[in-house]
Amino acid sequence: MKKTAIALTLILAALVAACVSIYQPDRVTTDNAYVQSDVTAISIEVSGQVNNIFVTDNQWVNKGDPLFSIDNMDFLANQQIARSTLEVAKAALTANQSQSDMQQIKIAQARQTIHSSAANAEYQRAELKRYASLLKKHSVSTNQFEAQRTSSIAMDSSLETAKLGLSAEQKQYETLSAQRLQLTAQLKQAQANLRLVNIALDRTIVSSPFDGYVANRQVQIGKYIMPGMGLLTMVPDYIWVEANFKETQLKHLMKGQSVDVILDMFPDRILHGRVASITPATGAQFSLLPPQNATGNFVKVVQRVPVRIELDIPADLKQRVYPGLSAEVSIHIQQQG
Repeated sequence: MKKTAIALTLILAALVAACVSIYQPDRVTTDNAYVQSDVTAISIEVSGQVNNIFVTDNQWVNKGDPLFSIDNMDFLANQQIARSTLEVAKAALTANQSQSDMQQIKIAQARQTIHSSAANAEYQRAELKRYASLLKKHSVSTNQFEAQRTSSIAMDSSLETAKLGLSAEQKQYETLSAQRLQLTAQLKQAQANLRLVNIALDRTIVSSPFDGYVANRQVQIGKYIMPGMGLLTMVPDYIWVEANFKETQLKHLMKGQSVDVILDMFPDRILHGRVASITPATGAQFSLLPPQNATGNFVKVVQRVPVRIELDIPADLKQRVYPGLSAEVSIHIQQQG
């Protein structure tokens, strides 16, 4: 009887140990997990015919490395036109400035002419008064008086002409100032157009926006491409795991908890990470047609919530863990985030 009791006790202890090892109440596990990455479709922003491809399929490239280019002859011609237009605008503005400077000199000369004419007119008016006094004393003849009056009138007329000349020169200066505003606007427009042309020329060469792999290359030499066309795909080096846990497993799940990850590609390696975030909605809510349960044929289904996990990739696995790989994830829920 004792041997039987001992045997039953051992069996029961083994079953309990097995159940504990399987159940593991200090962690939650799912095999509904996959490696994710921000896979980016690369397109071009200008139209043209492809003349060079600098990468091959599945090649690793660094940020800024050229991927492909299109024929840039038209863009170079447009750049030359834009530069010429800019030079013309600069020359016109320089000529306007020279004319404005010359016009200021003319205005100064007109003012000096007014001063001179005003002095002569004042002198002639004084002489006319003197001649009028002498005429009363019969010291000068009537002809001399009339000649002096004519000279005085002529000097007054010269003064008025000088004033009109100054007004005309000032109006011309105002016209040149208005033209300068217009020419300045044209210069800025030419500069902006040159910048746009240079941007378009730079965009004839498409470079990698980040470090990663070239995948799904559909661009070929000689192909005419347009903005928006998907030409190749870039897969970045930065990856994470998206694990879909049942809603019944989320009670103690928190940001920052440590995670063990086993990839199906490397079943003998345990990778470590941490919970980065928990999606604030179930996966069904992001589907194209979210479920509508307000119907008569409702069947309750346990929902899944995506959990983002940041991975610590060992050096020997760098660039060997690819988006889409399956994984099994265990989160230590007793650890606080």
